[in-house]
Amino acid sequence: MLSKYSRAAGVFLLLLGLVLWGQQRSGAYTDEFGGHPDEAAHFVSALMIRDYIAQLGDGSGIAHPKRYAEAYYESYPKVAIGNWPPGFHAFQALWMLMLEPGQGSIFLLMALLTAGLGTATFCAVRPHVGRGWALAACMLLVVLPIVQKYSSLVMTEVLVGLLVFCAVLCYARFVESVHWKWGLGFGVLASGAILVKGSAFSLGLVPPLAVLCLRRWDLLKTWAFWLPAAVVGLLCAPWYVYTLDVATDGWAGDSPSLKFFAEAFFYNLKRLLETGGPVLLLLVFLGLARTCLSRKADEDAGPESSAFFPLLGILFLVVPLFHCIVPAGMEHRHLVPMLPAFVIFAVMGARDLCEKLETGGARFSGRRLRWAICGLSMAGMFLVG
Repeated sequence: MLSKYSRAAGVFLLLLGLVLWGQQRSGAYTDEFGGHPDEAAHFVSALMIRDYIAQLGDGSGIAHPKRYAEAYYESYPKVAIGNWPPGFHAFQALWMLMLEPGQGSIFLLMALLTAGLGTATFCAVRPHVGRGWALAACMLLVVLPIVQKYSSLVMTEVLVGLLVFCAVLCYARFVESVHWKWGLGFGVLASGAILVKGSAFSLGLVPPLAVLCLRRWDLLKTWAFWLPAAVVGLLCAPWYVYTLDVATDGWAGDSPSLKFFAEAFFYNLKRLLETGGPVLLLLVFLGLARTCLSRKADEDAGPESSAFFPLLGILFLVVPLFHCIVPAGMEHRHLVPMLPAFVIFAVMGARDLCEKLETGGARFSGRRLRWAICGLSMAGMFLVG
């Protein structure tokens, strides 16, 4: 058991080093918060919460929160509380209470979150593909150009991706065990993700699609199936009811439409190609087909792996589908929460392709074949990205 945790810690440190190196190369620690129009607002909003908490203990009295925010906005007109849920800003504020607020501390937090997402990917897929392929998956995740970009910006995407991925892993365990604690875990993690960014409402599509795709109609008869909805409603509904008008003010459309769906569908398809390049995308679809076609064999082998890959497939589907339905806008960053599934299916496709070529008497085999496929995939990824 100790070796398992020490191995995960070693992977975390390796990924952290890669992310910190990428941040240094991008100029994250020296540039201004201008890499995205929302970046400065995220930082200043978090800084305001941090300063408000800090002044509670300085003996000067407790200021009214709204008046304090209005006064803060007069000096720093980037406060955007209400435009986004409070989760990301509160998380940053707590971090800056422990460390000196500034670029160094906040980008260290972003690096830790990105390394955490990679480590979660490694730990989740390792029992299914082995250590070597799991390490390839998590390293691929942190070197994807889109992940490098948003690990070097103060944005919500990495934290949302981590919470969404962990929530889906919890739901996979719930489907396998039908135990209320995994349903509760899914509800709590989903609530955390939704309170960071509204795009995490895409998790609401996971339970019905899991029932439909896995034909688990028995889940509908258990109270634990409905528990996550109650948890999300209790924790998230008050905030979203109160701020609905502000949150939807910047949407690209007033309501879902066929026109927006068609435009967003082709936009996300193009961005999916840009995420990893043509070779990597082909490997993703190969891995997706391979795991879906072999699901029956996996179920016959035992329940341990029966829900993992189907739930990853659902994650791969629901994130772009949600952003095709909800007219909040079209941006590449909206696909970040499905990237753990993206790299896992890519690795599954690469492993399956290597096995087929080796048994088919390919000229290259073993390690040379894996390096050749890896080289082609990386070249395609960086040329397109």
